[in-house]
Amino acid sequence: MKKILTILATAALAASVLASCSRKVDYTEIPFVYFNNASISVSEDAGIIEIPVMALANTEFVVTFETEDGQKKDSNTGQMVPNGENGKDYAIVDNDAAILRFQPGTEQQVIKVAITDMTGVLTGNKDFTVKLTTAGSEVSLGGFSSCKVTIIDNDHPLKAIFGEYMATDGDGLSWTMTFAADPNSYTQVFLDGIVPTFSGSYVGQGLRHYVEAPVTVDPVTGKFSVSIPCGYKLPDPFNGHDIMIFGYDGTYIYSSGYQLFEQTEDGFVMEGERGFAAIYENGGYYLAASDAMVMGPITLKKK
Repeated sequence: MKKILTILATAALAASVLASCSRKVDYTEIPFVYFNNASISVSEDAGIIEIPVMALANTEFVVTFETEDGQKKDSNTGQMVPNGENGKDYAIVDNDAAILRFQPGTEQQVIKVAITDMTGVLTGNKDFTVKLTTAGSEVSLGGFSSCKVTIIDNDHPLKAIFGEYMATDGDGLSWTMTFAADPNSYTQVFLDGIVPTFSGSYVGQGLRHYVEAPVTVDPVTGKFSVSIPCGYKLPDPFNGHDIMIFGYDGTYIYSSGYQLFEQTEDGFVMEGERGFAAIYENGGYYLAASDAMVMGPITLKKK
């Protein structure tokens, strides 16, 4: 039996759309059509997914769409290569003409896409983009006129540790850390939220305030260890300032060496008194906000 997965709008996003206009008549004055999400992620075994296309228009019109294959940089050659190909990794279902017909008052149509299941084959994540191309002369394309779909490879060797963790430090401060896949490596993770300042930055906001953390596995116990390099510079600046992640014990900062999270039954633990501080330089001074410092030991419990 084929599985069908519908990608739904989040409540927050729906609320923001509704808040943009106070009367329904406002929508009909400038009709438009849009995706309710600019990007989504689905498992490679999702089967057939349905991507909603929303309309705020009281008229009959036709929307055309197209797909664009994903690309990635080859780690060996540096060249851009396909990474999510139509007919191989995905295929539009029951819509060879690539059109959607809306009647007056119709608020939603769906684009059906079949995701190729490659379970058991380590391929890495794939992606492709669906784009709305035309909607006639009377209807505009909304802000989200394209939707990027990421196909998550279920065979990643580190998938067991991906997800959100409740972090608690030696002072009792709690926040969220997230382990996410590094699309270019099977031996390290993106660790987002290493200090509360940047909790949710990579996953929630799209900002690259994460640490690339090497992962090793104990050949006897099978448990993972995650190493955090001290002195790590986050990929994106914060308010125009480069940010460094240092080891920190309440008095001194450490710009060399590693700090180690070791796997437990329900998460990870980093022993010792040393924690982390996110430091940025401003006019020759190194500064850290109170929510950019955490003290060891630090425990991570998977949510």
